[in-house]
Amino acid sequence: MHPFSVLTLAIFVAGYITARWDLVTRLYELAVFAWDHGVLARTAKGFAILSLFFFLFIIPIERLATRETALHPRSASAGISAREQLRRRGSF
Repeated sequence: MHPFSVLTLAIFVAGYITARWDLVTRLYELAVFAWDHGVLARTAKGFAILSLFFFLFIIPIERLATRETALHPRSASAGISAREQLRRRGSF
């Protein structure tokens, strides 16, 4: 390998290692900052609140919709589709 190529490769590898080390250091500083400012606790609290909302409101509404759909099914022969209605009116 040409000496210039070896030098270029060495500079590239050194820069790559430095950049990776800088990213790891910044990630560590970010984790310490988050811990000091209670980010994890607030995130857990928000997750708990959203989960409670989901279990108290979304799941019962889904169950109610499923039950109503089972009680009042749409039959295919009961009517025509909106597309067919538009086609018959000449609006489609």
